[in-house]
Amino acid sequence: MRILLAHQSALALGRLRKRLDHQPGIEVQHSVSDLSQTYDFAEHRQPDCVVISAALANCPEFEVLDAMFRMMGIGCVVLQSDGPRPEHCLSTKVARHVIFLQETAPDDALITALQQSRTTRTKIPASAAIGAVKQSFDNRRLILIGSSTGGVDALLNVIKHFPADCPPTLIVQHTGGRFVQSLIKLLDGGTAAQVQGARHGMAATAGNIYLAPDDTVHLKLAPGKTPTIALSGEDLVSGHRPSVDALFQSAVHRAHSVTAAILTGMGRDGAAGITALRQAGARTVGQDQATSVVYGMPRVAQELGGIDRQLPIHNIGPALLRASEARAPA
Repeated sequence: MRILLAHQSALALGRLRKRLDHQPGIEVQHSVSDLSQTYDFAEHRQPDCVVISAALANCPEFEVLDAMFRMMGIGCVVLQSDGPRPEHCLSTKVARHVIFLQETAPDDALITALQQSRTTRTKIPASAAIGAVKQSFDNRRLILIGSSTGGVDALLNVIKHFPADCPPTLIVQHTGGRFVQSLIKLLDGGTAAQVQGARHGMAATAGNIYLAPDDTVHLKLAPGKTPTIALSGEDLVSGHRPSVDALFQSAVHRAHSVTAAILTGMGRDGAAGITALRQAGARTVGQDQATSVVYGMPRVAQELGGIDRQLPIHNIGPALLRASEARAPA
């Protein structure tokens, strides 16, 4: 069994390696100290399991790693310090299939956790569009999506339905700047459409899904009749950059051609923007509480009156595409 160790403490890494080096059937492939190194090694060397500290697993960027682990069938054991696991931990909310273990647990408990991690992970193949019905889309329509905590899984669930000629789609997902390119690559593997980092001034065209290239700019639509992407280096909006509110507010001028969705996430980013879009004539969807990892952003949007329909996550992709279909002339 091939193991990757990830811990911010060099001392802890050394102790872990000593504990595992003498175990039969266990090969410690590598030790790393941050999430970037964890992602890079796991992606290219595909260990059977990653043993990671709770401190690293509770960084927002871990959500991208967790999705990649599941897509590649890699197990994960999170080592937490002594004491009960806080319910607010990101790893508790996002990584529903990891094995949690006290860092001071005995060797036999660690080995058991490693073995269990292999049975809790089912490899999820990257998928093309799964819709069975050929659709024709209105070439004037756009799809806008905002998400935060739990959003990586939610986005994969949504865009797996998107065909290669889907309407132009702009997404803001709260992810650390270092991991945007990893997120883009991850999402690109889960849809028939092309997922890419946006560039200022580029036209938003069918078959493409755009994300901000990093966290130094907001992703917006430029004013004008032709859907064109604008990247803006303004200050944080609603506590974030890129911000869902910044994206949604930038599209109010063309609301009648927009379908917007707000997915799982903490806080309220996007709630005011999707409300403004709906008031201006956009069609809007919110993820329901039952399927949200954190029912924060969709809840506030619903309370403000910004949501036409609340739907479970598995229905949102098809709903966005149906709202973008070309209508036969009367």
